[in-house]
Amino acid sequence: MPDRATTIVLGAYTDDTHPNGLRTLALDETTGQMAITAEYPVSNALYQAFSPDGQILYSCMGRGLASFRAENARLTKIDEAEIGICVCHVAALPDGEHVVFADYLGGFAGSVQVTEGHFGEIVRHQHRGSGPNLPRQNAAHCHQALPTPDGKSYCVVDLGMDEIVTYPEQRVFKTLPAGAGPRHLLFHPNGRLAFLVSELGNLVTSLRWSAADGFAPIDTLPTLPPGDTGRGANGDLAAAIRFTPGEKCVVVSNRGENSLAVYDFDETTGRMHLKARTLLPGDWPRDFAFVNDTLALVALERSGKILSLRYDADSGEFKTVSSLTGLFRPVALTPIRKGQSTWT
Repeated sequence: MPDRATTIVLGAYTDDTHPNGLRTLALDETTGQMAITAEYPVSNALYQAFSPDGQILYSCMGRGLASFRAENARLTKIDEAEIGICVCHVAALPDGEHVVFADYLGGFAGSVQVTEGHFGEIVRHQHRGSGPNLPRQNAAHCHQALPTPDGKSYCVVDLGMDEIVTYPEQRVFKTLPAGAGPRHLLFHPNGRLAFLVSELGNLVTSLRWSAADGFAPIDTLPTLPPGDTGRGANGDLAAAIRFTPGEKCVVVSNRGENSLAVYDFDETTGRMHLKARTLLPGDWPRDFAFVNDTLALVALERSGKILSLRYDADSGEFKTVSSLTGLFRPVALTPIRKGQSTWT
């Protein structure tokens, strides 16, 4: 491993014999090889996010959130806050003074004031309702909270109610089709487009966005091949959605089929088409992240491993180059953002 390897934060589920849900990895971007450098006793660290300046890491922690100072490839715990039942997503607002969160089992989301990583006032917004796709939509299930492009509001994606709700306005957008179970939303840097992955329907949707008018659907495509109903022996559930470097394509991970699907899109019209599909050597790709223009990592939850993949922008295909095995239910990957932190 080189002296200045790239640091990656890995989040994972925990149990009595695997209490360290948060790890740091050293990644050699030339070879794709990875090594664990440190472990931290954070329960069910399902998602992580850095502060706008890259100095503080926020992590889901079972029923709440934890914060860490990130320096010299080490995490030093600052604070923790109990929030709900199952906090599954966290994001930092651009003001650096708030983080937003989603609680899947509690069916609520909200914001927390932060001061240099210390948690303050918590505001919760309870969702109530259900959807037609039972049993998964038997109640509200907030799955993601993220800031809008202008940073003045944040969106909560509710899988259980087929909704995106913006706060503090409390404006509700019903996602389509009913029962598709929206999971994660992604805003394009142009501030006019957004992309939504729906877990239960295995769909990706492009949306027109404006602060004044909210969301308007443009195009919807399946994340699975034609004829695949998503009801195989293991089931199929779409998971993460990310842009490729340069924001020219969107990529979706498919659990069950165990694939990464890449979609081209027209930045003006928002129309999409499938570019490529790569089957992965492992089970249940939960999260993935690009480290640079040609290297990505993917967390295979049921296989207990992380793959490093070379990405070909021309073909849209991925090739496995290395793996890190022997992990317990890895689910989240967060590379350090170069140029925004002293953490190397």
